[in-house]
Amino acid sequence: MQSWLTIIGGLLIAIVVYELLRRQVLKRAALKIRRAGQRTVDSAMAAAFKVLANAMTIQEVAGAIHSVPVADVWGRGVMAFEYVLDAPGMVAADLPEVRRLFNNELQVYAIHNQVAAFQEAGPALRVTDAWLRGGQLHLDIAYLMNEATLEYLEDLRRLNSSAPKKAVLNISGLLF
Repeated sequence: MQSWLTIIGGLLIAIVVYELLRRQVLKRAALKIRRAGQRTVDSAMAAAFKVLANAMTIQEVAGAIHSVPVADVWGRGVMAFEYVLDAPGMVAADLPEVRRLFNNELQVYAIHNQVAAFQEAGPALRVTDAWLRGGQLHLDIAYLMNEATLEYLEDLRRLNSSAPKKAVLNISGLLF
């Protein structure tokens, strides 16, 4: 009886160790893929910024264009990155034009550098969101290199189509 318990205990330990190692390998592989995607998008944004810096009054924050993944909220494998640029004097009315300009330059970069989208889903690099906060322009850029990112864009589209155009909540005379 004791030998059976030892065998079962050994098998359970082996399964747990196997699962831990498998998860580490998968995590490391996902991180490598995300970093490669991030480098591609960073290069595209640097190229777009060089072209657009002359047309708009935007400046790099902290001296270099760098990104932060936004995928932690949406799940693994989503290739979406946020960029923050100083934009003195920019107003919310400028955002549609800024999105259009960045999308055009990102598409030029993708064509020139043969950056392809997953299953020919259109432009490989897209501005998914743009907003102003504290004199800084925030841009979210998606790299459509996999199904997870394509699903992320579909989720954003659904959220934007179901959200009210202007929501103002007035509680006790306070505007939010």
